Amino acid sequence: MRRSGFLIPVSLAVLALVLVLLAISEEQPSLAVYRQPEEWTGQITHTVSLPHVTRNYDPVYTVSLPLVTRAYDPAYVPPFGIVMYGSVNDAAGLQSMQQAGAKWASTMFTWATVEPQPGAYDWSLFDAKAAGAQAAGMSLFVLFTGNPRWAADLPGGPVTHTQDLVNIVTRMAERYDCDGKDDAAGHPCVHYWSFYAEPDNGNYLRAKNTGKGYWGHNGAGYAAMLSEISPAIHAANAKARVLIGGLAYDWFEEQAGPFVRSFLTDTLQALNGYPGGAPAYIDAVAFHYYPLNPEWPTIKEKAAEFRGIMANWGAAELPLLCPETGYWSSLSHGSSEEQQAYWLVQLMVRGISVDVQVISWHKVFDDVVPGSPDDKYPTRTSGLLRLDRSFKPSYYAYQTVTRELTGLHYAGALEAAGVEGYVFITGRGKDKTVLWGLSDPRRVTFPYTHLRLVRATGEEYDIRDNEPTVPGDLDGGVPGQIELEFSAGEPFFVEQK
Repeated sequence: MRRSGFLIPVSLAVLALVLVLLAISEEQPSLAVYRQPEEWTGQITHTVSLPHVTRNYDPVYTVSLPLVTRAYDPAYVPPFGIVMYGSVNDAAGLQSMQQAGAKWASTMFTWATVEPQPGAYDWSLFDAKAAGAQAAGMSLFVLFTGNPRWAADLPGGPVTHTQDLVNIVTRMAERYDCDGKDDAAGHPCVHYWSFYAEPDNGNYLRAKNTGKGYWGHNGAGYAAMLSEISPAIHAANAKARVLIGGLAYDWFEEQAGPFVRSFLTDTLQALNGYPGGAPAYIDAVAFHYYPLNPEWPTIKEKAAEFRGIMANWGAAELPLLCPETGYWSSLSHGSSEEQQAYWLVQLMVRGISVDVQVISWHKVFDDVVPGSPDDKYPTRTSGLLRLDRSFKPSYYAYQTVTRELTGLHYAGALEAAGVEGYVFITGRGKDKTVLWGLSDPRRVTFPYTHLRLVRATGEEYDIRDNEPTVPGDLDGGVPGQIELEFSAGEPFFVEQK
């Protein structure tokens, strides 16, 4: 995080029918329409008749939903991650995040710790990280950083002799490839390696004082580095994935910030000068997202901008990952614990909708007590647990998202006036929608007689057609449908029963 800001906020299954129903009500509830996502590779068509439509609409609707190819990938890992840059153990919150459903941990590989002197290796700290993640059933997304003083002037900048870097990453990739040869104890698998923290930084003092990358004005040099280390890593581990370190891409030099807008373009352009072009040297693009820059109100707009840049330079097919994102809970910085919980759900769902394949929350624990003298920066309260290790609403929201969406496949957006919603398909071929109101409370009608409703923080409700529950059906007795009301900003999961 760089500066403060505030934002309001794969087995194949037969795809379920989704359709439109207008309710009979004086308030005119929203019309729910399912829109196809931008990227899909096929479709299944299902036709259904609606007997209760009383307006001038054809009672037979044909709705096409996408076949998402990722649904068939046996190596699919849910995108839900957590940032654990220090230790990856129970003291650092590993057990809590395992219980919350996290499947990724973003952590650091610090070269200076592993090789403090040339040829003198101490792998113990990273071995422990890899073992901890493996025991918890998590995959690691690793940020390589911390150049030793003997190899570079800056911890996140260019090294004096690239061969030194090639040597350490080759050993690193081999040690954690879990092939049974020259592995760390327990044969932990680590396949995702990114290089240097926010390398689009172009400010020398920031790089010196914080350890951030220092490549912002040197995309060609960064590409040259990748052209040497990437083949070495891939040769040592055919399953390895090499990435540019998570790009900040939000507080640019023209905005009096340290980051260089053209860095990704410069790097991809330079990589295209090497045999095979950019996709031969990077396997995905990683970026960070915080609600800082009005250019990207949500993660969706920022992802779209990255995809545009990638398409311009022959890298359109590479995946996008977000190994660091978050939001704070302190009232002193315009938020609240409730707001943080709602924002977490919105962020995760939006990210999944544009196929961001890793989304890691920053971070496990708060650093300060909200409102205390130490509460000087927003990210100090971006944890899912408070400083005293008690759970915040955002922890339960994280747990709800992972429980409700793991293993589901995104089908398309819900179009209904005054709400934002996203439709997923369950393993039973039924739909589950995540939605929230955009301003005033809004009503949406669902063409089902039995629904399961789940709040962001996990509370569940059984909703049946025309039963006077609270919350419950608000359509005034119309059979064959359920009308629900959604508050502004508060996400709900609505599942067909």
